[in-house]
Amino acid sequence: MKSSIYLCLILIASSFKINAQTNSLVQKIDNYQKIFPKEIIYLSFDKPNYKAGDTLWFKSFLLNADHTASLRTDKIYVELFNDSSQFVGGRAIALNYGLGYGDFALKKDLPNGTYTIRAYSNWQQNFESDYFFQKSFSIGNVGEHTWLLNAYQKVKTINKKQVLDLKVRLSNMQNESAGLRDVEIYLMDNRNILTKAEFQTSQNGLIETQIPLPDFTANSNYSLYFVDKKDKNKKATLPIILDEVDKLDLQFMPEGGYMVNGIYGRVAFKAIGANGVGVKISGKVINSKNETVAHLSTTHNGMGSFYLLPQKDETYAVSYTFNGKKEERVDLPAQKNEGTTLRIDHLSKPDSLLIYVKASESKREEQNYQLIAQTTGGYTSTLPVNLKNGFATFKLPKNNYPDGIVHFTLFSPKEEALNERQAFLNFNKKLAIQVKTENDEYNPRDSIALTLSAFAENALPVSSTFSISVTDDQQVKQNTNDNTILSYFLLQSEIKGNIEDAAWYFDHPDSAKFSALDHLLLTQGWVGYKWNDILKTKSTPAFKAEKGNLIEGKVLGFLNKPLPNMNLKLLALGKTMYVADTVTNKEGKFLFKDLPILDSVAYSIKIKNAKGNTTDATIIVDEFTAAKDNITFKPLTPWYVNSDSTTLLNYFKLANQRKLLDQSSPKMDGNMLKEVEIQSKARESEFVSKTAWDARFYKKISKEELEKNPRKKLIDLLKEQLPGFGIGVSWSSSCVGRYTAHKFYNYVVGSRLVSHVMIDKVNTHMVATGIDDNFNQDMKQRSMTDSIPDVFPINQFIFTTLNAEDVVDIVVYKGCSYFYLDITTRSGKGPWIAPAKGIYVHKPLPIYMAKEFYSPKYSVTNHSSTPDLRSTLFWDANVVADENGKAKLSFYAADKPGTYTIRVEGTDMLGRFGYYKGKITIKNKTESK
Repeated sequence: MKSSIYLCLILIASSFKINAQTNSLVQKIDNYQKIFPKEIIYLSFDKPNYKAGDTLWFKSFLLNADHTASLRTDKIYVELFNDSSQFVGGRAIALNYGLGYGDFALKKDLPNGTYTIRAYSNWQQNFESDYFFQKSFSIGNVGEHTWLLNAYQKVKTINKKQVLDLKVRLSNMQNESAGLRDVEIYLMDNRNILTKAEFQTSQNGLIETQIPLPDFTANSNYSLYFVDKKDKNKKATLPIILDEVDKLDLQFMPEGGYMVNGIYGRVAFKAIGANGVGVKISGKVINSKNETVAHLSTTHNGMGSFYLLPQKDETYAVSYTFNGKKEERVDLPAQKNEGTTLRIDHLSKPDSLLIYVKASESKREEQNYQLIAQTTGGYTSTLPVNLKNGFATFKLPKNNYPDGIVHFTLFSPKEEALNERQAFLNFNKKLAIQVKTENDEYNPRDSIALTLSAFAENALPVSSTFSISVTDDQQVKQNTNDNTILSYFLLQSEIKGNIEDAAWYFDHPDSAKFSALDHLLLTQGWVGYKWNDILKTKSTPAFKAEKGNLIEGKVLGFLNKPLPNMNLKLLALGKTMYVADTVTNKEGKFLFKDLPILDSVAYSIKIKNAKGNTTDATIIVDEFTAAKDNITFKPLTPWYVNSDSTTLLNYFKLANQRKLLDQSSPKMDGNMLKEVEIQSKARESEFVSKTAWDARFYKKISKEELEKNPRKKLIDLLKEQLPGFGIGVSWSSSCVGRYTAHKFYNYVVGSRLVSHVMIDKVNTHMVATGIDDNFNQDMKQRSMTDSIPDVFPINQFIFTTLNAEDVVDIVVYKGCSYFYLDITTRSGKGPWIAPAKGIYVHKPLPIYMAKEFYSPKYSVTNHSSTPDLRSTLFWDANVVADENGKAKLSFYAADKPGTYTIRVEGTDMLGRFGYYKGKITIKNKTESK
């Protein structure tokens, strides 16, 4: 018996790869990886939080799944969203060897709230949002309407109902109480109003009350919204803290996917509190006879595991205690009578991986099962697994696998995925960073020189690329659990769901942290391959990798038939003249490549036949389509909540000082406003004299209004801003005429015709007819729009193509019978985006040219009296350590004594990642002596 067991024990020294030609499963996986190679993106920032009016600085790293530089893509898209998931602004960032950098100048009128930045390449859209980068942070805005909230809150259970015991004091930035104010308080669930109440603050600005709460579920986002009844600009949000709520979501994940009767296995679990974070619990596993068969307790962030031998016709549950309260009970997932199990032990032995595969009676087959090991980097190995005797055991050396997460899948002989398990096997490659200063401490406005050194795990210097930020600790609060480039590429990019303090697992890792990391991998899904996509027939990517600055498309003729050998001419419309020619291939496709990088450019593409005339063929250009605005985030605690003496409060008080300094300095603002007003009057006079003699100003849709909803189509914006705007067939053809029905559609406001749509001072009639004759009226003083049907489709195309972000402003004029629209676009190219025969106007998203970070330079003779109140002292997104692993840089200290935080992160672009955080001390000159 003993010898037969040894015969069944398969002991393999190393994994091997079966030839793809003889293994259809591996061949399918390899083909899929060739067609859909992964890209992973990460952004590094100068600081964790911002205020309105700041500049947000970032560096981007776009790497292949094996953590080498992505040479597939030359462009990424970085987008900013507010806490209502509305698009605020975006950048197209050019890459060089996978690296890029940029900035967002945050507008001074941005409201307080949680904002989210998202980054992705066009190629990454093939994988939905699995590999998009996303990070949430707070932006604060301080002013005369700002409230500070000093709040005490506790959730209690009274008569089996949840009640919030609330005490909150309202004050201004000078800590003066908002006494005797009438305040409305709304209980919110995300953006939904649940209840409303009215209160008056005490003399000390205090509100004390108990608020009935709904039944909480895990991951709830409840908050209180305060509004001053007399001054609606005074408002604040207070997230409700749910730490004491006796509700949790207890999830069980059997190793390999499910439990099988008669097979001893491991069950992982995760306990999530109502606040959405892991909580401590302890308990026991009991069967239907109330017998204890296992014990459990959490080890880190609400996670843990236990072993269980499930039996047929038996049920199991967990009885646990939470927050020291009475025991609760929850059922375990039902086990299967028949099946296979996969158990992996990579913690017992430092250099070896132990794999245990077992099968119930009906699953023991003569043909081999296959165990596939994968990484996102494209590494694939396979082992034949013989389960004829019910089990197989493997011992594999860890050094056969790359660093990071390896995903194991057991396949049946019929290529059905049965069990899956992920494990973090190796952490061998490391990038150590040292930063040294010439002195231990510095005086205000001193020059500070830094020397950066980078070393590989073998202590040899290594060339690497970094971002470096230096911030003032009195203003910038560094998050202790902030994630890093290391934790992102090795963990976060491959794990679905929220990971609490991902950087903790790699900060001086030990056996306890790797055990906690294993629990994380057992309880959260893996961003990886979807077997239905891989094992089906070969598919084509829906989104192309954007390599080089080029324009691609095709030319179609009658019945959408591709037209080969068509001559196309490309002309840049704008400040820079650029002309190019190309010819369509046999499939009707064309390509203009190696185009210059131009700011806010538009291209006109025309088809020319042999005689030089424009044909009526259709040009289709492969236009970039932005990813859907599908942003999910958990609101962060606002800076103004319980911030009496915090770093953030000091940050915003200094922001007020900066604002006062700006206001006292001579500025051009007043003159600029007058100039804008004069220009506006001049344009109105020009419009009346040259375009429509009876036009009078009616309404202006300002730049500020357009920027509120930048991605809203112009047609929807006009419907909102102009009551009665739409499509109709009835309008009056003169000032005294009746409203009559026409045989074609036009845009109207009520029953008045929209006669002129002027874009950048050019009438859309020009596209439709090539004519722009003064008032565009016929002999009967009727608008050409009234009698020419061709104008409507041009206007329709423009209204449904342009977004609010494409427009600077819209001025609406009204005459005795007609309405007139005067639209100014950002591109300034007029109405030529509308289609015409054989012509296409392409407006690519311009490549953003990053600003240079400004750092003042002080000298002995420079005695500037202007206070230096910078929060970010230094930022450099393009620091490169040479072949000796060295880089040198310098900057000047500001005015205030205290400490600065140096934050460095980067990579050697070969799989090593490094992170460093250090301090610089600034003392007054008298203290330094």
